[in-house]
Parts: sequence; structure tokens; C-alpha cells
Amino acid sequence: MARLNGLFEGFNGKLGNLVSYNLKGKQVIRKIGRTTKAPTTAQLAVQQKLTLTNAFLKSILPFINVGFALEVAGTDKNPHNAATAYNIKHALQGEYPNMSLDYSKALVSMGGLQPAIAAAVHLTGSLLTFTWLVDPNMDWGIKNDRAMLLVYCPELAKATYFFSGARRSKGTDVMGLPPEYAGKELHCYIAFKSSDGKRISDSIWVTVN
Repeated sequence: MARLNGLFEGFNGKLGNLVSYNLKGKQVIRKIGRTTKAPTTAQLAVQQKLTLTNAFLKSILPFINVGFALEVAGTDKNPHNAATAYNIKHALQGEYPNMSLDYSKALVSMGGLQPAIAAAVHLTGSLLTFTWLVDPNMDWGIKNDRAMLLVYCPELAKATYFFSGARRSKGTDVMGLPPEYAGKELHCYIAFKSSDGKRISDSIWVTVN
């Protein structure tokens, strides 16, 4: 892949075996083509890693775009790129062709803000109640951080989430589940975002009790 000026400047599309597109204000060109060689085991493993990771991230893309936005601010990367790179490296388990995603190690947001402490989630009917520890000596600057909650259902390949939940100082928040989620495996995540939107925490995976 290369960045070019001149011939392809302002052109987005395919020309022969070249593809030109704009990436964050910079024109990028890459070569495409077909090969008759059978893929190696290593190549197949990479493909499986991408397939597994993208299947998860695709269903939560709006959340990823918020959760990783600050991580890529000021760079040529986009939130999806950063989320893909992290989760491919840290959230996959097993060997090809039997790899799978370890949801407990996945991140759906990334940042330096203090994460949730002793997070838990309880299911009652169709309501999920998230809780976390509220330190009585909590720094004033993080008391008004807002909870970001996400629930992912692998069987449905769907997620429900919201970006501005209860304040950190409240210690609890509630999320209603769609009827189709009933009785299915669920993976829950909680993160915090500062009230001014300039800081965000790593997400924490929480199992349902």
C-alpha cells in the first residue's frame, strides 16, 4: 500500500489491478490480484482470525466507534482498525482450524480512565442490573463519569447497548433485554466515559449471574 499524489489524486475506485481510495484525507493506492497458489496454513489461520474478530466487531460497530475513538485520535487509524488489532492479538484462543473468541478477554473500548471496579451483572426476567464498587473516597473528577453498557449475544450475532448511562457515583444501572435474547448466552461489558467526553476507560467483561 502506498500514498500517492498526481495521477490518482482525488480518484476513488478500481483501475486495472489497482485500487485508489481516500483514507483520512490521504490518497492511498494498493494492488489487487488473484493467485492460483493454495493458501498456506499460516494464511488460513490469519483468515480465520480476521473472520472471528470481524464477526464480533461488525455487530457492535457503533459502540466500537465511540469506545476506540480516543485511542486513535490524531492518527491515521480508525476505531475499527484499533479494535481489530487489539482483539486479534489478545482475545483469540486455540489453534487453526479450531480458534474461537474468548469474550472475557475482548475489549470494546480502550482508554486511560479508571475502569469499573468489582463489576457484576444480575439477570431478573428481562432486566440486567449492572453494579460496580463506589469508593467513598472517589476522586471528584470521576464521580460524574457515565456508564457505557453493552450486551452481546453470540447466537444472534447481535448486541444491545447505550453510551450514556448512570453516573459512576450511582454504582448501578439497568438495561432491558429484547425478548429474543431470553435464554441465550450473553456477554456483558461496562466502561466509563468522562462527562466532558475527553477520556474513556477500558471495558470490563462481566458474566451474568
